[in-house]
Amino acid sequence: MSCHTGIESTKTIKLSRSERRQIEVSPEEKLMEVLKVPKLGEWEPGKRFLVSDNRASLVFDPNSVNPEEAKLGGKTIEYAGVTMKTTPGGSDEAVIVFRNGSNTLQYSTGKSLDYAGKAISSMDVPMLIDLELVDSVRDLLVGRKVWTRSQLWYDFDGTRIDGRKFVPVEISDVRPGTMVFPLCINITDEKGAPAMLYMNVGTAGMESRTFQNIFSLSDPKERYPGIDKEVWSLIQQGKVKLGMTKEECKLSLGNPTDVNSGHDWNSTIDFWQYPNGSYLRFQDGLLVSFRN
Repeated sequence: MSCHTGIESTKTIKLSRSERRQIEVSPEEKLMEVLKVPKLGEWEPGKRFLVSDNRASLVFDPNSVNPEEAKLGGKTIEYAGVTMKTTPGGSDEAVIVFRNGSNTLQYSTGKSLDYAGKAISSMDVPMLIDLELVDSVRDLLVGRKVWTRSQLWYDFDGTRIDGRKFVPVEISDVRPGTMVFPLCINITDEKGAPAMLYMNVGTAGMESRTFQNIFSLSDPKERYPGIDKEVWSLIQQGKVKLGMTKEECKLSLGNPTDVNSGHDWNSTIDFWQYPNGSYLRFQDGLLVSFRN
C-alpha cells in the first residue's frame, strides 16, 4: 500500500542524537568551556542582574514588590543574600533576596538551602540576566572573526532581517538580550553591515542558539570544496533547488525531524520532513521535489 509520499513499503527512521551533533567536543564548545555560570552558593552580595521584562514582578513574593515600582523591566537589581522561610508543610525553603534601590525583592526557590546553593545558577531565575556573565562573554568574543551558522539575524531594534549562513562576520559587542535569549551578539558582515543574533549560554543538547549552534570558528566552505558557487549561495540563504544532494540540502535547511526511506520501481526514494511543514523528496540521492 502506497502513502501520500509515493514511497512503497516505507519505514520511519528517527535520527539518533549522535547524528544531530558531533561526538567530539567542537572547537566552538571548547572556546565556551571557559565560561562559568555560577551557582547560587557562589554569588557575592552586589551581584548585578538586569530585569528583562516587566512581568518579572510576578515571580517575586507579591508582598516584597512595591506597587509603585512594579514595572521592573530594564532595571538593574542586586543580589543581597539568601533567607529561609517555612512552608505550610513544615519544610524550610531558600528565598533569594534582591535589592531594588532601597527596596527588596524575594524569590522563592522551592528548594532547600543546601540544594538551591548547588543547583540554581545565575541563569535560572526567570527574566533576570546575569550582567557579570554578559561581561564575561563580551571579553571572550568581541573582536573575533567567525562564520555564521544561522539565518536568524535581527536589526538593533529586534526586527527580523534577511540573514545568511556560512558568511564571515566580526563580533563587535555583546549586550543583554531577552528573557528567552539572554545575550545579544552584535556582528558586522564582510560588507560592513551591522546586525544582531540572539544567543543562549548552555550545552548544545539542552539549549538552542548556543555559540556552537550559531557560529563557527572556521570557514565551513573549506570542508565542502566540491559544492559549486551557485549552490553554496543558495545554502547561505537557506534555499534548495532541484538536483541538490542530501548533504547540500542538510547544510541549507538543517537536519530533518523525520526520514522515510523506500523504493519506487528501480529507484531509491527518501522523504524528509521538517517541523515547519517543509519536505524534501530525493530520488537516488538527488532532490526531485520539495515544499520549502
